[in-house]
Amino acid sequence: KLLSAAAAAHHKAIGSVSGANGVTSKADWEAVNAALGRVIASVPEATVMDVYNSVSDITDPGVPAYLKSLVNGADAEKAYAAFLEFKDVVKKNQVSSPGPAATAAPAKYDAIDGAAKALSDASYP
Repeated sequence: KLLSAAAAAHHKAIGSVSGANGVTSKADWEAVNAALGRVIASVPEATVMDVYNSVSDITDPGVPAYLKSLVNGADAEKAYAAFLEFKDVVKKNQVSSPGPAATAAPAKYDAIDGAAKALSDASYP
């Protein structure tokens, strides 16, 4: 259910892309961030870190600096700080074990949604 909602949020965001820079709407950006936070919170930290480490293993270490060089540095730092706060909220609301209990997280969605809004506000162009 969470993956389906995240896919739907992404699909909607892609559909609202407009303008010369190809940016989605702020509301759709926020919905994507909230959906991803919910998905990530629905699996244990070890599973998330396995994915993170696998991607890190195949990513050139120069990528972050290169991407930052393409935008305003102060804006990038502000967005990164908001991302770290978002990560902390998601982690605080993350399940500790996989399975049916993982879908019982809706009581924690308000915190994740609030953090997604803060991240979206800080990172939207």
